[in-house]
Amino acid sequence: MRANGAAVQSAVVPSRRTGIIVIAAMLAASGLAFLRAEQLKLERSPVGSTHLQKYFSTTCTPLHPHTRCRSHSALLRFRLRKAGRVSLAIVSTSGATIDRLTPAAGRRLPQGPVAMRWDGRTDAGAQAPQGTYHLRVHLLSLGRTITIPDPVELDLTAPAVTLLSPRGTPPIRYRTSEPAIVLVRATGTGADAGRAALFRGHGGRVHFRHTKLAGAPVTVTLVAVDRAGNRSAPVAAGSFRLPA
Repeated sequence: MRANGAAVQSAVVPSRRTGIIVIAAMLAASGLAFLRAEQLKLERSPVGSTHLQKYFSTTCTPLHPHTRCRSHSALLRFRLRKAGRVSLAIVSTSGATIDRLTPAAGRRLPQGPVAMRWDGRTDAGAQAPQGTYHLRVHLLSLGRTITIPDPVELDLTAPAVTLLSPRGTPPIRYRTSEPAIVLVRATGTGADAGRAALFRGHGGRVHFRHTKLAGAPVTVTLVAVDRAGNRSAPVAAGSFRLPA
């Protein structure tokens, strides 16, 4: 019996030692991982000075050269702190690859500013769905992947503007279906035909001040332009005489 007890005890001791060694190894690995994570936090990111166009549309129509619909693509800019081979891709909020902006094997880029454009299309050439996207920067030379948190919003929906005041009665009051600027065109009639003035709404109201058409009879039209450059259908606000 004593011999059997000694055998059991001798079997238990190595087992305990093995468990202790495994636990110690796990703690050491966790400690190294924690230290590496802290080290990465202290290191300067290899990608900096990010400036991504937040809103864009692939279907907008420019109202005039200074409106928001200047290009049917999003401008993506950042700075590489070191030269290297880099792969760029547009990804969804879930991380799925939507479009590769460079070959999968990457492209050699120099240190300094980088500027790319995304045309709102998928790898297959189809129109990407409206939504939020991100730029993923895979630094193959460093073995690191950085997804830039700044969102890029692809907006394909035109805003709507609703007239709240009676037609033909200033001041004009309105509301829009989403954040947008409201451009107001007053076109002269009668003796003032051929003359026009452009105004901008503020806070849901339009005030006609400091205009060359002061006191003239006009017809007024409103158009809303959202942050991506999509514009609404024109809304007629009626005809009236501008304040003198």
